[in-house]
Amino acid sequence: MIFGAFRPRSEELVAGSLQLRLRDVLSLAPPADGEAAAIRRAQLDALVRLVPVTITTQLVAALLLCLSLRGAVPDGQLAAWFGGALAICVVRGARAHRLRSDPAYAERHPPELIPICIVIALLAALWLVPAVLWFGGLDIERQLLVCVLMVGLMSAGSVALATVPQAAIGYVAILTVGTSAMAFEVGRPAQVALAWIYAAVLCRAVIANTRQFIANIHARFELREQSELIALLREFEASGSDWLWEVDARLQITYISHAMGEAIGRPVTSLLGRRARDVVDPNGSAARLSTGMRTMFDHVRARTGFRDLAIPIAGGRRWWSLSGKPLIDSNGRLLGWRGVGSDITDIRLSGSDAVRAARLDSLTAIANRVLVREQLEEALLRQFHGDGGCALLLIDLDRFKLVNDTLGHAVGDKLLCEVARRLEAAVHGAHCVGRLGGDEFAIVWSGDQDRAALIALAERIIADLSRTIIIGVANLHVGATIGIAIGGLDGASEEVLMRSADLALYSAKAGGRGGHAFYEKQMLENAEDNRLLENDVRKALGSEQLSLAYQPIVDAATGQTVGREALLRWDHPTRGAISPEIFIPVIEDVGLIHQIGDWVMREACAEACRWPNGVRVAVNISAAQLGGAGLAKTVVGALAASGLDPARLELEVTENIFIGDDNEALASLETLRGLGVGLVLDDFGKGYSSLGYLSRARFTKIKIDQYFVRGAARGERECLAIVNAITALADGLDMTTTAEGVETEQEADAMRALGCQQLQGFWFGRPVKAEPRPAEPARLATGRRQPLFKAAHGL
Repeated sequence: MIFGAFRPRSEELVAGSLQLRLRDVLSLAPPADGEAAAIRRAQLDALVRLVPVTITTQLVAALLLCLSLRGAVPDGQLAAWFGGALAICVVRGARAHRLRSDPAYAERHPPELIPICIVIALLAALWLVPAVLWFGGLDIERQLLVCVLMVGLMSAGSVALATVPQAAIGYVAILTVGTSAMAFEVGRPAQVALAWIYAAVLCRAVIANTRQFIANIHARFELREQSELIALLREFEASGSDWLWEVDARLQITYISHAMGEAIGRPVTSLLGRRARDVVDPNGSAARLSTGMRTMFDHVRARTGFRDLAIPIAGGRRWWSLSGKPLIDSNGRLLGWRGVGSDITDIRLSGSDAVRAARLDSLTAIANRVLVREQLEEALLRQFHGDGGCALLLIDLDRFKLVNDTLGHAVGDKLLCEVARRLEAAVHGAHCVGRLGGDEFAIVWSGDQDRAALIALAERIIADLSRTIIIGVANLHVGATIGIAIGGLDGASEEVLMRSADLALYSAKAGGRGGHAFYEKQMLENAEDNRLLENDVRKALGSEQLSLAYQPIVDAATGQTVGREALLRWDHPTRGAISPEIFIPVIEDVGLIHQIGDWVMREACAEACRWPNGVRVAVNISAAQLGGAGLAKTVVGALAASGLDPARLELEVTENIFIGDDNEALASLETLRGLGVGLVLDDFGKGYSSLGYLSRARFTKIKIDQYFVRGAARGERECLAIVNAITALADGLDMTTTAEGVETEQEADAMRALGCQQLQGFWFGRPVKAEPRPAEPARLATGRRQPLFKAAHGL
């Protein structure tokens, strides 16, 4: 019994203190209920705490007896007797010490009543030896000493063992047998009766002390339970809960309020003793499909409290909010769980209750992440029970950040409210529309899972959100990208379906904004492969898997090598050679680009010092490295450490650095140009070219993408026109042009004829690793010594 207070019978109450029946006090049987077991543990723990006192008393009395009886009793007998007493005391003391100092041991091997009674009886039986075997051969003074010791031990034992009357009475009874034997030995039968009367008085005192001890322990338990109950009632009142509940350590119901029984639809008496899991989730579907249900049982397994967990009941037709906390005794044992709950099915969707407020987005007043999750679980449970289908659409706004950054958060907030209104209009209020956070929205679609209908919905949403949104005097255009996952097919639980929709959204973004994509199994496989690749990248940093290779750049007129480009290569132990186009984005995503880039810059500069004077080294720089002043410090450090002339270092960037913060990228490039290094615009004409960037960034070289090189060599008019325009533009801006990807003599001749000053490609040489240099092991940006691996950053 945990929740209900201890309720003794009225005839067992004497003078207002708790009285137990004598057979209960002296019972050796295991306790029948939880509170009785807790009281029994408290009795034994109190006895264990007094073990040092009891064994000290025993050993002092035994030593005094042995010293007094020397000469009257053979030394061998005295030594054997004292050794027996010492052995029992040492074993008992060691066990008590470990019980008090090692909680794990005490949990595995708790003190037990019967073994303790046996040990104490053995200790008392040792004192029968001097009383029965030696007493008759002693002189009057020694007899008197033995009598005094026996009576003193009876008194001390009745006090020290009083919390465990079974042991105390047995101990006193055995010593009383000894004192009776001594009285018969000296021919004093009246003293026998006196000894038993004294023993009876001691036993009565033991029982009285035991009852008082139990009453104190019960009062302490009751006070603690009342404190916990008051705290629970306060939580009950604060949370607006309607029910109280309690389960034992095996999760069997020990208490449940009548209101909760009515909500379940069964009498309370029929629920007591049943497993809680069988009541809240009889067929196990909620545990498989509900995050809230799994979270609750995770807390139960971890013995940690939980609060306001929403769990679906009756196949998602009803929703309960449950809070609970574990009940732990003073020894760390789990007694059970106690908590509160209420039915939140209706108030989470309507009214002004705090439960509803916690499930609505404070900005847009539509569902927040909590309610979206619950609605998705509800839809999945209905689908599981054959009541319709469901799907999840994740919607991400395309240009929301630009609005926030340029017009401010106030305008951005109004924009989000208008987006929420248009989404609700698009689904006609029949489905759950929610905001997950930031500019990400979700629609829980309940009903038909027809892909054509979902495509039509996605296209309608994209069209609605692409229409001009007027906020004040601002005309805003955002657009949206959508990922779609179908319930059951793409995931049977809220977590899995949310992940599937998120992967579909990521795929839709990769395919170009303003579109939509359905989840496909390959998306998860690719995501898992990328995760494993991230782990492998971290491992590769301290190994010889990464290497730096250099590809020559030649003068178009003379064919002489004028530079080499540093390119990163990764020879994976199981995957083989991995393309930089695959692992460079991974390096950027995991935040290792700066660490690797710093090392690469130093390595490339040091390697270039070994080349003929005038031959330059080109190092690729990603957009992620351009932020802040870190790259400039890296370049300065690498040039200083190697002694390389800054004019021999070229930094290559691609046009995509201008997609984000143009001003920041241009400022970083200007800082680098001020160091005296060359700036190269790679893959020119491939994507985001702007003539304004050429003048503002003041590049020293333009690299023509290999697509135009090959097209021009084949005589394609468009490619010829573009290459001619690039070379003319470069000449006008005093920039060098390099044709990339030259793989044939025909392509080389065509580029020379079109006016390209430099050529690069397999026709002039493949990337080759540098010869090892005798040097100190390389250091990464962290400053820690690392194994010398030939790694670098190159795209």
